[in-house]
Amino acid sequence: MKNSKIVIVGLVVIVALGAVYITLNKPNSIKSSTSAPEVQNPLKTQTVDEIGLTFSYPRDFSYRKEIGDNLGQLHTVAFYVEKGDPQKPDYQLYGLFLADKQSSITDLEKSKTEMDKNTIKEASIGGFKGIEGLILGPKTRYITLVLKDGHLFSVSTFPPTLENKAITDSIISSLSFK
Repeated sequence: MKNSKIVIVGLVVIVALGAVYITLNKPNSIKSSTSAPEVQNPLKTQTVDEIGLTFSYPRDFSYRKEIGDNLGQLHTVAFYVEKGDPQKPDYQLYGLFLADKQSSITDLEKSKTEMDKNTIKEASIGGFKGIEGLILGPKTRYITLVLKDGHLFSVSTFPPTLENKAITDSIISSLSFK
């Protein structure tokens, strides 16, 4: 009887050690994959045919365009990329191309007078050079201005938060002209 108790205790110890061993060496139930998961493109692509501009913006933002003309003569091409209430958006990018006015570097220099001097720096959009800065006043906003084929093209950000500027910088990096 003493031997049978030893055998039973021995079997219990062996079963317990086996259970511990299996638990510690059990393969993870989460399968890992060497290929990246398929991600849907989180961006929309938009083309503004009137000025040959293409860009990408977040899918959950809205887009609208306004054309200013007089009897078929193009004056301005404006577009908006927005998020939130249209009357008071959380984010708004406003693009404006002045088609009916020849511009020069002098016009870029004049734009600097409205900007916070500490924020002015060189910038480019789609390979065209210009400036960017924070315009102060009743319509405070970040703005990037470039000369495209002798015409001013600007992209403004409102409200002028650093987070919104980062979104605009991302959109600007996708802008390309034909």
